[in-house]
Amino acid sequence: MSDDAVQLEKRIRFALSILGESNSHHEFEALCLGLARRRITSNLLPATGPVSSGGDQGRDAESHWSNIPREPPGTSLFASPASTQRVVVACTIQATDIPGKIRKDLASICGQGTPVDRVIYFTVTAVPARKRHDLIDEAARTHQVELEIWDAAALASRKRSRRSTKPRPTGCAATPSRAA
Repeated sequence: MSDDAVQLEKRIRFALSILGESNSHHEFEALCLGLARRRITSNLLPATGPVSSGGDQGRDAESHWSNIPREPPGTSLFASPASTQRVVVACTIQATDIPGKIRKDLASICGQGTPVDRVIYFTVTAVPARKRHDLIDEAARTHQVELEIWDAAALASRKRSRRSTKPRPTGCAATPSRAA
């Protein structure tokens, strides 16, 4: 990894770490939704509506039905990342007790609304590999759901590794690409 790439990753990690200071949870949700649509599944809808109408039930975005993945190969650019699974995206800029926050959100996501197959969880805080694996196992046992956790390290690495046209967190400037 070049020095420029290392510096960019560090700047992204720093920008993610200060999102809470400016109450930028909506910006973080938009960044995560863009990344999830591009890298995980394209058929995602953001949660909408005021908290007074019931909130988002822990679901910052969720997949909508699509038959596109079953269509003949090569007939749609949208098809390759589309999923037939029920996928929920959850995001947090909370800096402490991330395992507790993930458990609470999983209980909300899986305890009401449409049944879910997978939860993609984004957090601005680093989650050690052992803790991540324990949470994944717990989600499978307790809620019969697949859990993926994208922490600060994974987000920074993914955002650094490609030239992105998606919005960046405040204070996270892009470094010009030198790739051919």
